Amino acid sequence: MRAAIILAAGRSKRFGTANKLLARYRGRTLLQIAVEAALRAPVGRVIVVTGADSGRTRNAVYAAGNHRVSTLFAPDHHEGHHASLMHGLSALRSNESEALIFLGDMPIIPPSISARLTRASAAGYKAVRPCYRGTPGHPVLIRNVQAALKQLKQGCPPFCPDEALHLEAGRWSVMDIDRPGDLHGIGLS
Repeated sequence: MRAAIILAAGRSKRFGTANKLLARYRGRTLLQIAVEAALRAPVGRVIVVTGADSGRTRNAVYAAGNHRVSTLFAPDHHEGHHASLMHGLSALRSNESEALIFLGDMPIIPPSISARLTRASAAGYKAVRPCYRGTPGHPVLIRNVQAALKQLKQGCPPFCPDEALHLEAGRWSVMDIDRPGDLHGIGLS
């Protein structure tokens, strides 16, 4: 089985005083858009890892009203993505051997990409990820959750660059929201 993990624990420092994941676009927050993208993926459930502004982030997740989505607080979220990812992977059930990793600030994930990643013939690779002109992007499919978790616990990345199959994808795979102007740059405002 496969689960989706959305990393949504950051402090949005470059966005200003507002939590960028709660910025609205067409009546929904960026985080709600990310949750919708994860729910369209071939996964059984979605875990949203929260940290900074956890209460409001959690409320935005539950506003979607989907029983397949839950939140998980990462107390050491200030240590970065790896700490949040470790919490998310640790929360997976024993039968969830693969995980699709989404970022909460990447709102323009096409519906087809998750299926494309999971269908990719990746024998010998620990991960499958989209890239744009050689730049790695998201979402990332971790093929072996336990191996990735072991790496993270040792203070290493979940996989090395050469251990990932890179699939050329569109510019969207590397476009995230860091500053309010980024909403204009990708046509979200």
